[in-house]
Amino acid sequence: MNVVVENGERRRAAAKCERCGAIGIIQIWPDGTHKPLGQTAFCDCGDPTLRVLETDLEAGDDRP
Repeated sequence: MNVVVENGERRRAAAKCERCGAIGIIQIWPDGTHKPLGQTAFCDCGDPTLRVLETDLEAGDDRP
């Protein structure tokens, strides 16, 4: 997972489990660690491999 975090703040991102295909929202800390937002587990996989789909956009940014 390669995510740029600005100003030392947590960021939200959509992510997908590469094992089962579940999609959810995660919080990403400046050190690169992540945690599912609002839940204890991202999916039923024991150790999911997550791929970030998109990150929050700042005001004025264009959508990709």
